[in-house]
Amino acid sequence: MSQPTAVVTGSGGGIGLAIALRLANDGYRVWGVDLKAAPDELRDAGVTQLSADLSDPNAPADVLAQACGDGALTALVNAAGVGFFGRDVSLLDGDEEVWRTTMGVNLEGLRRMTVAAMPYLRRTGRGAAMVHIGSIAGLRSMDSPMDAYQISKAAVISLSRTLAIQLGPEGIRSNTVCPGAILTPMVSPLYDEAPDRRTRMEQKTPLRRLGMPEDIANAAAWLLSEQASFVTGADLVVDGGWSVQIV
Repeated sequence: MSQPTAVVTGSGGGIGLAIALRLANDGYRVWGVDLKAAPDELRDAGVTQLSADLSDPNAPADVLAQACGDGALTALVNAAGVGFFGRDVSLLDGDEEVWRTTMGVNLEGLRRMTVAAMPYLRRTGRGAAMVHIGSIAGLRSMDSPMDAYQISKAAVISLSRTLAIQLGPEGIRSNTVCPGAILTPMVSPLYDEAPDRRTRMEQKTPLRRLGMPEDIANAAAWLLSEQASFVTGADLVVDGGWSVQIV
């Protein structure tokens, strides 16, 4: 049996890095995609990271051609994303550039990457799978609006569901993982500046801790595995129980 191949966007840090490392450990040949330099642990794990700006319409096709060539793709993980804390506010008051950039990366980049990956996923056929990183913000409204982020993630969830329906007959699965409060490089400066903010979030979470990127990597790896072969169109919430409460 040939080695399965995975492409993971956003592999330069945080959730994308954790997923790339987990899949490499699970035996995949992993190609990462990020503008940032590849961390040492990624290279040590044998992951090849390709530099690409996914807001560039030509980038997805280029990186898929480099990663897959004439071969097939077993797994696509769309983990690249941005969020502009303090600048992303209500769409009624928001910055046009913040809106364009957020949608450009979180939705349009993901859409283009998915479309570009389809010929390679179809070469694998039954058993190929995609995981898109959504957010509980895409399922429920936020008390402090970050509308560009929230709406982009809601669109990702909807995109995954329609892909699940359309590609199900081909045996290609599409699911989302919807993280809650995860301690990533994107949010950790907020907690460093205001430790009480972290404490409040931990206390609001039934499991009384923040999530770690590895928690999301474990969920993504399961959704990509044969153990989840009858799971498609699902939105797997990984938030320590935060979103099930009435607050």
